[in-house]
Amino acid sequence: MEKSIQDTIHGVIKLEDWMVEIVDTPQFQRLRRINQLGFANLVYPGANHTRFEHSLGVMHVTRILQERMGFDDVVVAAALLHDVGHAPFSHGSERLLEKYASYNHETISKVVRGELKDVLKNLGFRISEIEAIVTGKRRSVVNGEIDADRMDYLVRDSHYTGVAYGVFDIYRLIDKIKFDGAVVIEQGGVKAAESLLISRFLMYPTVYFHHVCRIARKMYERAMERIIEAGFEAENLLEMDDVDAMMLLKEKERETYDRLNNRRLFKRAIYVSRRSLDFREVMRTSERRAEREVAEMAGVDERYVIVDIPPVEEMRESGVMVDTESGLKPLEEVSPLVKALKDAAVENWRLGVYTDRRFVDKVGKAAADYFGIEKVVQKSLDEIFPQ
Repeated sequence: MEKSIQDTIHGVIKLEDWMVEIVDTPQFQRLRRINQLGFANLVYPGANHTRFEHSLGVMHVTRILQERMGFDDVVVAAALLHDVGHAPFSHGSERLLEKYASYNHETISKVVRGELKDVLKNLGFRISEIEAIVTGKRRSVVNGEIDADRMDYLVRDSHYTGVAYGVFDIYRLIDKIKFDGAVVIEQGGVKAAESLLISRFLMYPTVYFHHVCRIARKMYERAMERIIEAGFEAENLLEMDDVDAMMLLKEKERETYDRLNNRRLFKRAIYVSRRSLDFREVMRTSERRAEREVAEMAGVDERYVIVDIPPVEEMRESGVMVDTESGLKPLEEVSPLVKALKDAAVENWRLGVYTDRRFVDKVGKAAADYFGIEKVVQKSLDEIFPQ
């Protein structure tokens, strides 16, 4: 007997009895209280959707693909559980767990415990096999260059933020996907795949790496680092939701709690592209060490300086294989547009230095000196206009 859930993106989502057993566990229900986009609702007020409905959406897309490809139910189970390892504010806690607990949110074995563990065992699923699918060790439609996860979150995030960039023809793409040891796009699906990559290219700077989202995330991250370094066990985050995390901040880091709760965030003192600095040197820089030194140079408390050196965006999707008349080829070789998008994606990267509005000028000057920003700009000008 199936159960129906009305979803904003996909309409009616059907759940078989075994799926309902998984969904009804406390570990899965926790995802209702973890915001899909972390602090993005500080910029886009409608971005209050959660990991819960996204997980249902990924499962739904995977089931459609299952009907076409005939793979085992364990892949559908992995789709349903692919985000069960997320901690509060989604990716906002990711680096905390990696740094203090050697944990990645895709390594779900640490959170598959209690009732969920019993349910999976009774259903005949092996946790190790589900984890292999979620992490990509076993290739599937759940984790790959183009997968069910991306196909759902781009459309869903676009809808709830009100940013139209994420809209693409998801069902056309689903119809043109096959699986041959890995996801392969049929020749007729190239345009749909291009549309997905355009959506991704535009959504990253507009939503996922919007400067306000980055500032809020880094403020949360730094406050939680102080709490953990004072003795809090990082692994406890795996049992918490967004409300739990905010209550912990309220108790231990009241100033950060008030700032996040009332949207009194730090401001940008420096926000520059890779062309304005020695990019390779910056990528080797420790954020925390840079914060200490910039704060000392500016004469402000270290708590009021945040250095944000984000990872370089990698457009993995460009490597998905396309079944052409002359054999399998990467999408970026088949599509000049995709190659251009991949080359352009690195230009979305920004170094951010954030501080309280009172200290913007002096922190900005200190950060510019520390990272040699003015020197790099002057060097570029000298090359363009030699004396």
